[in-house]
Amino acid sequence: MQNITAAQQAFIDRQFFNLTLFTLIFGVMLYDIIHILGFSYVDEICALLLLALYGYKVSRSSTWLFNKAFLVVIFVFIFYLIYSLAIASNTKGAIVMDCLIQLKPYLSFFCVYALHPVLSDNQKRILRQLIVLCSLYVLVIGVVGLVDFDVVKYTFGHESRIATASTILAMLYLYCSDYAKTDKFVFVLILAIGLLSTRSKHFGFFVICTLLVVYLNQSFRMKFNFKNIFFFLAALGLTLLAAWDKIDYYFITGGFGSGRSADELYARMALYFFSIPILLDFIPFGCGFASYATYTSGVSYSPIYVKYGMNTMYGLTKADPRFMSDTYFPALAQFGFCGVFLFFYFWFYLLRRAIRNYSQGLYKESAMAIMIIIFFLIECTSDSTITHNRGMFMMMLLGLCLSGVKNQNPHENTVSQ
Repeated sequence: MQNITAAQQAFIDRQFFNLTLFTLIFGVMLYDIIHILGFSYVDEICALLLLALYGYKVSRSSTWLFNKAFLVVIFVFIFYLIYSLAIASNTKGAIVMDCLIQLKPYLSFFCVYALHPVLSDNQKRILRQLIVLCSLYVLVIGVVGLVDFDVVKYTFGHESRIATASTILAMLYLYCSDYAKTDKFVFVLILAIGLLSTRSKHFGFFVICTLLVVYLNQSFRMKFNFKNIFFFLAALGLTLLAAWDKIDYYFITGGFGSGRSADELYARMALYFFSIPILLDFIPFGCGFASYATYTSGVSYSPIYVKYGMNTMYGLTKADPRFMSDTYFPALAQFGFCGVFLFFYFWFYLLRRAIRNYSQGLYKESAMAIMIIIFFLIECTSDSTITHNRGMFMMMLLGLCLSGVKNQNPHENTVSQ
């Protein structure tokens, strides 16, 4: 089998562009409208199309398209699948479904990273024009939604999704730009639309992204010095200040510092509260797939909730599990201390690659990768976005950013001349 040809790579680039358009329109902007109409498999279709494109490249290439990190991730998920089935953490169907849901964002990232597609100038121009139109749409919905919430309910489902939609639009616009001052200004304007969601975590994310696009430029050097330490502390302080209301509500007033009993904890805080004893009771691999703080653990009601007395809490009952997957970090209890370590090491691994890319002159891609990593770490505190449609798109974009070195270095590309 010959190495993939330039024509075959060009085909992959075109189809990835088409997939990006499809996912942005139907998997992000119109997702909740389609869901209300009764179709809830758009993100699954997008994932299958991405896998098909990846499969096409694998079938046409004689090179090994699985890097070590991808193989490790696949091995880890297979291990936890077997482990969950062995301890019967839930029904077999629920375990398999949860495994696929949890694996989806990682597959999205590694598939795009392996494809390392290149968007042409014309394709980037088309995307920028579409992003401007979508941004105006989100702006109108956000403004009207401040007066009539039903407008938000029937278009985005929840005000928090205005924030994630504006984040995706801003990030994609920045990727399709030249990273000039004007481009950064437009990026900040689009990201500011998310402030209409009134979500404190987006206020914090907006602050840190604004500081990063200003600070991370060609004159900046990744060094451990007073200037960089001061910037980091200032950015952290401003982010915490912007998001303090939610931090206080979920982790102090309504959490450990409230003096409340476990039964009086808010549902989201209860998931955090009980994740600690679960981690301690299921050392080192956790309670398994579909057992705690995930969508499938509510659909196929997990016995864990009964065991720890959570089955009578509002939003966590068998009849009404609406807040079961309202956050992500507590779900790491499914994977134990070992899984918690692997989860954070994955993000550290990506952060290290982003810093290395920065040293090679990929300022825009590196800045974006750092912002996306921060986005997920913030989102995971109070939402399970990472396993949803918008999380999948952000992981695709992260893979696109971190594959930049291959696109600029022909010796790392498998395309034959």
